[in-house]
Amino acid sequence: MLAAMLEAQTRTDTDTIGLAGDGDDVDLIRAIEGSFDVQFGNDPAKWFTVGDIYDALLTRIPMSSTAGLCATSMAFYRIRAALRCTAGVRGRVTPATKLAGLTPLPPKLLFAKLSQEMGVRTLPNTLSWWGGVGVVALLSGVVGAFFVLQAHAIWPVLLLIPVGIAMISTDVGGYHSTTVGDLARTVAIRNFRQFASDGADSRPETLWRALCVLIADEIQFDADQISATTRLIA
Repeated sequence: MLAAMLEAQTRTDTDTIGLAGDGDDVDLIRAIEGSFDVQFGNDPAKWFTVGDIYDALLTRIPMSSTAGLCATSMAFYRIRAALRCTAGVRGRVTPATKLAGLTPLPPKLLFAKLSQEMGVRTLPNTLSWWGGVGVVALLSGVVGAFFVLQAHAIWPVLLLIPVGIAMISTDVGGYHSTTVGDLARTVAIRNFRQFASDGADSRPETLWRALCVLIADEIQFDADQISATTRLIA
């Protein structure tokens, strides 16, 4: 089934998605389990390619042979209703509407409210400039720790570590250029099984595309560069 589907696709294959095996693989598997509402157990230890993950999903998720509703569209209408209910958003909201300026609520709080209202998995949040500075401070402190052993006079650089941690932990996130449509796409992908049970498209080719997009979002990769033979570990 997968081979026939991929023959109809025109994409440039890459050798690997570049996982280092230092925990990033575990994070990816957890994200996939959450989106598709499955448990893989010890199966991931036997996987080498993205196609292996896809095959495992096919054995765990009921597939349809007919087209269903668009999950992203379903997510958009639910998000729009939730925005009006939980964030007091009024006026016209379209997929192109940017979240920045739409509500006075900070991203972290808004996403928590939307997740609860719609009954979906917690929405991913990105760092704001505050959190970004915190990351830089933390990394600078960690690097500086190695030099402190040789030059004790620069020990104040170690203070960057707790400062960085504090800035990251208190960061409320950032909307950046995210639109309501972007958010709807993310919600649909990260809650694939839930929307499928509500009538969204659950054909094998739709499952494959959702898997590729989820992987791409998790590791900052190009979904169109992923094929069944793409290796997981670099």
